[in-house]
Amino acid sequence: MRIVTFMASLAATIGLVYFLNNPVSFKGKTLPALGPYFNPFSGFWQNGDPLLPINKNFVFTGLKGDVKVQYDDRQVPHIVAEHLEDALFVQGFLHAQNRLWEMDFLSHVSAGRLSEMLGERELRPHLTTLDIDKQARRRGIPQAAGKLVKYWQTDKENFPLFDSYSAGVNAYISQLKPVDYPIEYKTLGLTPEAWSPLKSALVAKYLSTDLALNDNDFAATNSLKTFGGDFDAMYPSEFKEESPVVPRGTPWNFTAQPSAFKPANDYGDATSLINIPHDDMISSDPSNGSNNWVVSGSKTKNGHPILCGDPHLSLRLPSVWYEQQITAQEINTYGVTLPGIPMILIGFNNNVAWTLTNVGHDVADWYTIKWVDSTKTNYILDGKPVKADLRVETYNVKGRGVVLDTVRSTVWGGIVYPSDTTGRKDLAFHWIANELPEIDLHYLRQLNGAKNYEDYKKALSFMNEPAQNIAFACKDGDIALMVNGAHPIKAKGQGRFVQDGSLSSNAWKGFIPRDQIPQYKNPARGFVSSANQKSTDATYPYYYNSEGFEPYRGRIINTALSKMSDITVDDMKALQTNNFSLIAQELLPLFLKNIDTTALSAPEKTIYSSLVGWNYYFDGDKAAPVYFDAWQEAFQNQTWDEVYANKNADLLLKPYSLRTIDLLRDEPNSKFFDVVATKDKIETGKDIVNASFHTMAAGIVKKQAEIALKYPNNATLTWSHVKDTEIPHISNIPGWGREHIDVGGQGKSINAIKKNHGPSWRMIVEMDSVPHAYVVYPGGQSGNPGSKGYDDFVDTWRKGEYYEAVFLKNATDTNAKLISSQTFSKK
Repeated sequence: MRIVTFMASLAATIGLVYFLNNPVSFKGKTLPALGPYFNPFSGFWQNGDPLLPINKNFVFTGLKGDVKVQYDDRQVPHIVAEHLEDALFVQGFLHAQNRLWEMDFLSHVSAGRLSEMLGERELRPHLTTLDIDKQARRRGIPQAAGKLVKYWQTDKENFPLFDSYSAGVNAYISQLKPVDYPIEYKTLGLTPEAWSPLKSALVAKYLSTDLALNDNDFAATNSLKTFGGDFDAMYPSEFKEESPVVPRGTPWNFTAQPSAFKPANDYGDATSLINIPHDDMISSDPSNGSNNWVVSGSKTKNGHPILCGDPHLSLRLPSVWYEQQITAQEINTYGVTLPGIPMILIGFNNNVAWTLTNVGHDVADWYTIKWVDSTKTNYILDGKPVKADLRVETYNVKGRGVVLDTVRSTVWGGIVYPSDTTGRKDLAFHWIANELPEIDLHYLRQLNGAKNYEDYKKALSFMNEPAQNIAFACKDGDIALMVNGAHPIKAKGQGRFVQDGSLSSNAWKGFIPRDQIPQYKNPARGFVSSANQKSTDATYPYYYNSEGFEPYRGRIINTALSKMSDITVDDMKALQTNNFSLIAQELLPLFLKNIDTTALSAPEKTIYSSLVGWNYYFDGDKAAPVYFDAWQEAFQNQTWDEVYANKNADLLLKPYSLRTIDLLRDEPNSKFFDVVATKDKIETGKDIVNASFHTMAAGIVKKQAEIALKYPNNATLTWSHVKDTEIPHISNIPGWGREHIDVGGQGKSINAIKKNHGPSWRMIVEMDSVPHAYVVYPGGQSGNPGSKGYDDFVDTWRKGEYYEAVFLKNATDTNAKLISSQTFSKK
């Protein structure tokens, strides 16, 4: 009996130990291992909320001189150093001190090592962490990061700055004991790795993946195959309503360089589609966007230029950004940094300010490969066999062991989707980030230290990708915007569809000369702006393409700024947090004009009345945005049933909402309104308006029930409840994010807050003799979920409020909001 009792106890103990030391799945979410998490000696108990470091002194070898760091009342560090190398050493130390897990995590994603950290787990249907790792390595992202470091090393003046930054990160890591590790390392049983310029390059590649990987070639190719002659009518490249980044009518005083190109005409098996849904691919988030604009002093009350910017990225904790000021040698710059990369990425100094939005041109192309034989060691290029490069990638999958994958590379790039998994010819990937260097310290150093327009323009010439609309303001009065980056020279139509990889004529023909990229300075209208819309009108002599240009926010901004005068900072705050929807203003009147009110039930009449009185603002406490959003979605789906009801819908392009509006307004009897499934009736736009209204009204009943479950104490049907904005943890660890954030806005408003995506940083800078800046971001300076500094800015951001930045105009400047300090001394 004792043996039975002993064995039962042993089994229970082993089971408990296993349970405590392994992740737990619950209601579709994976919880961290509870043993390390609750360990009283090294678990989360030891990761409390540390007080700001007060008068603490660090001593390190390698510093050239002393560095002082002063913290303001929001824990923003102001680094003051004599030497820039020392300042960036300390910047690396502070990044690691506050965001080590975030930096390490992002570098692992780009390196194809995510499953090494998290194990093999499904992130969404058909896509696991190991799938993401394989795609990263097949696309050549780690190899491109290695090439980037070699490029950096050729800059003898600036590469030592990367070494200084890395040394600072490692100085922090080296003093850690396991009890001091960030809680994510403890929870997952991991140890921090040493930092290096390669890891910074991997973080840079993560940024390129996030911003410069618009990838609709498969969907466009499938749609062309499916709809043939209707393709151009369903997916037009130009819209008369668009207000491009560079104003219409801008003259182009140059002759474009020619591009010889053989049109794409070989997509493989013409009877089947490329069977790769968008959700199974690594690509830029289609929600990624941003707004920026600068108004000249001629339009402002105080006579000074005002610059505004709010990059739209995934909302997450720790935040994307870390706020900081760096004062050393030739620079005195304030703004946001990307942990893992030195210098300020978006910000201002005593003389100039700058901010970014994503350009979004298609710089990622796919090519079909023709193999000589089944061994797939040689492929055909211009009628001749060419040997492929083969390499074996090793994945150390946590909890599973070693997994091997043979990667074949061609002149175009790696084979990401082999034919044995797609049922087609192998598909090779060509991407600008594998070809040209992106984030460059020469660019960042010059921009951080810029004094005027010429400095700004010179700095931008060293930045290739991800291409950014970089808006600029100077205290001398100049304003400007450049669609900056390396833009491939393409012939019309090139890159929109999968191309024939057996023809070298299908390659890009170099890059647009820098003096011919879209740009403008001090326009007569008194402002520059961008919001991810098309860069130019159709007269621009170079071709570029994208399925993701945003046609609404830019028009809202341009219309508003054109009407404004005597502009103040408060005016810009109100515009930057504006919830107005242009798509609602343009589409809802057409809906209401076509609705048959006699056929509405009593509840439907209540919805109708709410929409009639709506002002087109997606305010969080209103129900009308819920009704319109659901109606617009139902109308879009029913109009384009050719796509949404197609058995291959996941493989096809989704038609643009602007095209749908144009159809209802200008072609209400278009054949596209006819429902494919009905054979005895030809539907019109009016029929679809009414049918989709009834669909929306029926769905509202279900939404109300969902809200009652989610918000039992306040079951009111409002836009903020339906949108249900959240800010999850970067690794999606439950409990370490923010849920149910009560906020308005939507993707096509200037205040583009969605479910877990939106303004990641708001900045407004008035370029007085000393710049005045107003800033906020949805997070906090700390990466520690146990710290009050982890998310303490979220509510200010949610309410559309700002902090006035504490900008020290020089190394000896003081401010009452500086409340603590650190010193870093040379040994």
